Amino acid sequence: MSTLRDMPNLSVLSDSVSLASVKRAGADWLKFQRYVDPLLSIFADPQTETPFTIGVFGTWGSGKSTLLSMLCERLEEKHPAKFVRVWFNPWNHRREPNMLVPLLHALHDTLANETPFKKSAKKIAEILLRLGADVLLKAITADVVSVEKLEKIEKSYLREKSKVESEIRNLRRTLQQEMDVIANDGAKVVIFIDDLDRCEPDELIGVLEATKLFLDLRNVFFVLAMDKEVIDRAISIRYDKFDFAKERRPAIGAEYLEKMIQLPLHLFPIHPTQITGFIEDACKAMRAPETIRAQIPLIAGACLPNPRKIKRVLNALSVTMTMASHLQFDPGILTRLALIQVQHGVLYADVVRCPDLLVALQRAYNRTLNVERDEQFDDFGDRRAIVQPLAKGHYQPGSWMETIFKDATFEASRQLLPAYLSLLGG
Repeated sequence: MSTLRDMPNLSVLSDSVSLASVKRAGADWLKFQRYVDPLLSIFADPQTETPFTIGVFGTWGSGKSTLLSMLCERLEEKHPAKFVRVWFNPWNHRREPNMLVPLLHALHDTLANETPFKKSAKKIAEILLRLGADVLLKAITADVVSVEKLEKIEKSYLREKSKVESEIRNLRRTLQQEMDVIANDGAKVVIFIDDLDRCEPDELIGVLEATKLFLDLRNVFFVLAMDKEVIDRAISIRYDKFDFAKERRPAIGAEYLEKMIQLPLHLFPIHPTQITGFIEDACKAMRAPETIRAQIPLIAGACLPNPRKIKRVLNALSVTMTMASHLQFDPGILTRLALIQVQHGVLYADVVRCPDLLVALQRAYNRTLNVERDEQFDDFGDRRAIVQPLAKGHYQPGSWMETIFKDATFEASRQLLPAYLSLLGG
């Protein structure tokens, strides 16, 4: 057992890495500069035709938000007067019935803060007021008490409704005029849309359609971050009522996105040879103590190649080992449990319910127990009926769990397992 003493002040990692934090750490953990520089060249090249949309594809936690943040900051650093940078997170507006409205609000708020473009901001504010009139008029009918009042409101409603419909028809033309005004002042608009794949299917499609129908304009760039699998599913749900041929259905999402995106950019998982370097850089940034650094080989061997999951494991260890700094605990057990908690929530929940499952899996991965043989679970006593089916279900030879359980000391610390789990919140 190792003694965890004299731990430093608690330090954790943010989910997003900005350009400034990359410079402070002295390392681009995800090597995203290879993406940022070419994209900057595309934005700055006067020959690039607009509208132009870039799709940044990657699984949850692959670093899409980090890339967008770095790109946005580098535009400000390199070309502060040439680009109006608009950041829109549709997930923050997931209760909105029409995603066009909060998107226009984001554009308005950004322009309002840019001195040369306050007139354009005012014009967009007028559009928003007219778009909002339809909703407001519906709300005031709630207290109707007379036919006479209802008739007055109905006339007012129809009059305003006509204005709203007219404004929607003219919206694209009006927005194009304002984008041209901005371009005449020497700037273009770059709209970053993040967390799109966290929205409900209707909200997600609403954002995509709003951008295509109303903001697919000259002098405008879009950078969309999304998990392509999530987008494909949302599109298939939206168009499920159409009787597409069975063999064509899997391609519907790709066809939909092809009409919107001129440059698809795929963020692939960290290569196995890069994982150790990423963890070392992260430990350096969070000033991790030697107790955590000593676990880097274990973490690198068992952690999935996903930046967010790696950060969550390191954060869990930072908090847990600080809590245990006055106690005697095995850091290897804490690390293994943190990896299970972050990467396999179902297994972790079963372990919390039945800590002996850790012992059974350790034996299975070390080939001293066959999960199919009933008699090999005899020493689990009355817990056998729970342990054996769980062990059968979770035993996955050849997976990352091989690293977790091989050479583990769960059995040697069997009586202390509930205490370890309590530190991690189980």
